[in-house]
Amino acid sequence: MLFVCPKCMQKLNTEEGRAVCERGHSYDRSRHGYYNLLLSGSGGTHGDNREMVLARRAFLDTGAYSPLADKLAELVSRHLVPGGVLLDVGMGEGYYTAHIAARLDETGVPYTLLGFDISKDAARYAAKRVRGTVAVASAYRMPLASSSVDLALNVFSPLAHSELCRTVKSGGRFIMAIPNRRHLFGLKRELYREPYENEVAADVLGGFKLLERTELSYEITLGSSEQIQSLFMMTPYAYRTPPTAREHLGSLDTLTTEVEFIIFVYERDGT
Repeated sequence: MLFVCPKCMQKLNTEEGRAVCERGHSYDRSRHGYYNLLLSGSGGTHGDNREMVLARRAFLDTGAYSPLADKLAELVSRHLVPGGVLLDVGMGEGYYTAHIAARLDETGVPYTLLGFDISKDAARYAAKRVRGTVAVASAYRMPLASSSVDLALNVFSPLAHSELCRTVKSGGRFIMAIPNRRHLFGLKRELYREPYENEVAADVLGGFKLLERTELSYEITLGSSEQIQSLFMMTPYAYRTPPTAREHLGSLDTLTTEVEFIIFVYERDGT
């Protein structure tokens, strides 16, 4: 196993359905197939809840974001070295991870796949969807040895910069996808009186050199209330939308919206 103990950062060995380090810290493999490597102490529910995970799964399975999945798969297959370690940071329910793994399997190039998410509900579905080692863990304390990752992937997840610098090898790659300015603007038009564009951070990332920047932009039309609600429930807007706007959205049976992504490919410069 390439994950390490989150308490002491020592190597984990698997035995009889659990992972154990040399200091005796032990982590059971759940019946759903993932290891819980999230340190206790903060309490509460971590990450997306089951409702959000199921909504995202239902929406993504419509294929609405398949152009993004295809592009990520193409980039990973081009930038991952043969036999390399691929890490999906904040993998969600594993939609993009599975898509990428399928492309890599087609090429016949060997690789090792690791993925984690802070949400137990997400990890539960990801473990069923991908062939690799899946864990519940935090991006801000990755259970990985320093300089152990050849390519790290981040799709719409929080950016834990210092941990990326620690875990990605010198010369390794980091691929990140974020929403562009008018991503889901059509949805926002239905929710808010004054819809706003997303802020897009600069593409400079300390310790990494930008190799590629790709923008994807297209429109999607959702043809049912169920699809519209799935999209809405997988976004942060579900937390901060007034009840009247939620009711309006629930009355719609069709919605057309812009979909815009930016994908960055970085190289770890070793500094």
